[in-house]
Amino acid sequence: MFRNGPDRHFHEDRASAARRGELPGKCGEELRKRAHLRLCLERLKSLIPLGPDCSRHTTLGLLNKAKAHIKKLEELDRRSLHQLETLEREQRHLQRQLSQLQTHGDRERVCTDSQGSHVDSGSDREEIEIDVESTEFSHGEMDSVSTSGTSDLDDLSSQQSSASDEGYSTCSVKLAFSA
Repeated sequence: MFRNGPDRHFHEDRASAARRGELPGKCGEELRKRAHLRLCLERLKSLIPLGPDCSRHTTLGLLNKAKAHIKKLEELDRRSLHQLETLEREQRHLQRQLSQLQTHGDRERVCTDSQGSHVDSGSDREEIEIDVESTEFSHGEMDSVSTSGTSDLDDLSSQQSSASDEGYSTCSVKLAFSA
């Protein structure tokens, strides 16, 4: 059926009238449905990736591509939700660890000696820092320096700052006493 001549204008007028909702009856409703379907298919074309061969698509091909695209989006959404749940679990775990470390840190102080080394002490100990850098010791006297325990000081040699000058040394020692 060719739509050339006066018949062509009749069909175009009926279709445009159907889109406007002006045609009464069963025929008008059918034309409105078809116009609505065409509009929906055009919207669908703009929403899904069609690829390089997008010159002409059948309705079935377009619907199949839309279905595949929806499945792909659902899979991406599922993966994103899984990753979000994993990150939330990890965040809760790290927050618990942080709160444990903070409560542990309240019970145990970290003190720094004059060289910048860290010495841990329990909360039941009293620390007294004595600066003896200006006091001069001979090598024999330095060897006899004792503390409440060598475990309180990581390494005595790393705690001492020694500078030799004619057989005398200066020393900085941190002493920790049990209360």
